[in-house]
Amino acid sequence: MAVLHRDHRREGYYRYRGTAKPDKAAAQAEKTRKLLRDSRQRISFNATSMRALSVRLNQQIAQALCDGMKVTRLAEAAELSRWAVRTVGLSSDDLLPSGLPAEQHLASIRQLKSELAELEESKTTLEDRRLNLLAGARRRGVLDDYELAALSGLQRETIRKMTWGVQPESGAVPA
Repeated sequence: MAVLHRDHRREGYYRYRGTAKPDKAAAQAEKTRKLLRDSRQRISFNATSMRALSVRLNQQIAQALCDGMKVTRLAEAAELSRWAVRTVGLSSDDLLPSGLPAEQHLASIRQLKSELAELEESKTTLEDRRLNLLAGARRRGVLDDYELAALSGLQRETIRKMTWGVQPESGAVPA
């Protein structure tokens, strides 16, 4: 926006009063920072959810063992080794029999296992997205390795090794 001003000599001159255009590199760096912060938060939430779900699965397996189910049958339902099922059962010695039928235990174990599989799949997706974001940011030089490490929660050397040779997908780092 241009405005005509007059000074004491009664001569007119123009002065630009608009806002300066934002620096493209600074805007791109800020977008990358925001995306990395969001990515870190989502990965952290996913890990917390997986831990809680794993605890519930272990409790359900231990309760089923306490109710007299066979280790082999539980191992097949939980897709774990018999050794892992025995270990889970031995770690919970304060349980009392619940009286639930075996099929109900198996159904809840399968449900928990499928929820864990979904969380694992979303974890993989989130980590792939973070990798593309890091690779794009490193390739374009938007942020230095130390800032990338601070924003992603990974070590600088880990980021360098992870992104070595990775071609970021188009749109990984916003322009």
